[in-house]
Amino acid sequence: MFCKCFCGANSTIFELPILDKPCSNCTKQFCLDNVQDGLCDSIADETCPSNDFRTACFARDSYKDEMIVRTFLIAVVGLLIYAGFKQFHDHWKPQEQPRRERYVQASQ
Repeated sequence: MFCKCFCGANSTIFELPILDKPCSNCTKQFCLDNVQDGLCDSIADETCPSNDFRTACFARDSYKDEMIVRTFLIAVVGLLIYAGFKQFHDHWKPQEQPRRERYVQASQ
């Protein structure tokens, strides 16, 4: 889980410690304690009402989403390899005559 701290137009992302409810730690005070380089100097403490300060708790994509994307990529690469191999194979494979022409030539 991650906590994104917005201070006006600036934002910073922090990794939250793994707890039962990690999003409960994504507070204004957490951001003020962890932010560096004077990003939120105008915001003094947690009690200061500021419309320019927001927090958002979020998680990265799940393993399920990652597996769907990887499966899709493997399928696409597999189809591209198959198409390339098929083109190579068809180019070097001897051309067969159509069935009707074979019978006509055999009967003559």
